[in-house]
Amino acid sequence: MAPRGPRSAGQLRYTLFCFSTDPMSSVTLLAAIGSLAVIAAVLFYLRKGRSKPRCAECGAPSRFGYSKHAESDRKDIVPLCLRCLTTKLGNDYQTQGSRALVIEPVANLPCYVFQPNSKWADSKLAQETDVMLSRLNGACRHCEREANFLWSASQGLSSSNFEEVFSEGLSPTLLRWGNAAPYAVCARCCVNLIVKTLEKHDLTLLEVCGPQPENGFVISMGY
Repeated sequence: MAPRGPRSAGQLRYTLFCFSTDPMSSVTLLAAIGSLAVIAAVLFYLRKGRSKPRCAECGAPSRFGYSKHAESDRKDIVPLCLRCLTTKLGNDYQTQGSRALVIEPVANLPCYVFQPNSKWADSKLAQETDVMLSRLNGACRHCEREANFLWSASQGLSSSNFEEVFSEGLSPTLLRWGNAAPYAVCARCCVNLIVKTLEKHDLTLLEVCGPQPENGFVISMGY
């Protein structure tokens, strides 16, 4: 038998017409398209799920990395959701001997960490913090519990000037930028203020850590 030559345009139109008017063929085509759409949706969902870290404690979507100290190795930073981060910070801020100036977190710096004054002894911020904490002996402004922390608002703090806060201290920076003087808070109220800010601004932070049993400050940083 001689091989068939290429089909004419008329034959192709006839074939397509027959296929389109055949109910079973149409159903088969639609089923195939539907199956491909389902497969594509599943693959997209799985890929999207893998791209977002999950909380190491409960499996919920994670927006925070939690560590024991600032500038930890990546393997030591644990992904947490806000609820589980709140629990961790609640424990950290209750640590015996912890006293710190806590500056409200901001949106444009990816880390919110405790820095011991001993590490930054030459900085004006550490020196100023030591003086303020030495005078801290009152009750929490919000609940009258014993206060171990000083809370400062952070208006004006940004990625372009946080190093200035380290070198110059609060007086010529945060206090001049429209923030009130720091005030005394207890551990529970301090954590509540942090979490309220995280929720209000829907922040995502690469690293968060609480205070250690020594004087220091908690500040938003980039590194």
